[in-house]
Amino acid sequence: MDEATLRRILAFAHPAWMIGSLALAVFTARLGLEIRRRRRVGEPIGAALRARHLAFGRRTLGLVAAGFVLGAVSMVGLRERALLDSFHGVLGVIVAGLFAWTGWSGRALARGDQEARDIHRLAAAGAIAFSAVSAIAGFVLLP
Repeated sequence: MDEATLRRILAFAHPAWMIGSLALAVFTARLGLEIRRRRRVGEPIGAALRARHLAFGRRTLGLVAAGFVLGAVSMVGLRERALLDSFHGVLGVIVAGLFAWTGWSGRALARGDQEARDIHRLAAAGAIAFSAVSAIAGFVLLP
């Protein structure tokens, strides 16, 4: 396998990683929405559901952070372009910030700060929505 072929294959590592991260984020959001639904109808939430949501949330944040770094490495190392030389890169910074905000507000919720609930919900929704837009914007960067 020559270097050009290897670089082309490696160029798909970041997109594949981020699609997996986005799928996990959606799954985690579904768990969060189930918590919200149970709270609204007065059903017990249960420690197991809350623990699953927290565990998957932490995994999602870790995958997104690693994917953000992979994107930067891919842009500079594989595509030989400046770090924020695309709309996708700028959206990536926004997405990373929204996921960080989601994690921060989720941590506050886990520690009992119920005022963080609305912030957490909005940050998570924004993170997933901007992730989808960022994915679409990234199509032009594919080899």
